[in-house]
Amino acid sequence: MKKKLGPNFILKDIEKLLAQQTVIILSAVDEKLEQTKKEFKQEINGLRISVDKFVGFYTKQDQEFTVMKEHMKRLEARLEKLEAKQA
Repeated sequence: MKKKLGPNFILKDIEKLLAQQTVIILSAVDEKLEQTKKEFKQEINGLRISVDKFVGFYTKQDQEFTVMKEHMKRLEARLEKLEAKQA
């Protein structure tokens, strides 16, 4: 003889299935968020490297420009001395 399932039994079974489904969905969402977080970190790291390279290049160019300005000042001073001697 089969047991008849009462409404409480069915309700508890449904609650159990919903809880399992919730765990599965949340696990999938967590995995996707972790993957997205990892990809985002990689992108940020790539951008950081690019910015560091640019800043290094800019700093080097700025230093070279400063050196060139000093050379130019010396050349102008020499030129003024030569012009003064010729006058």
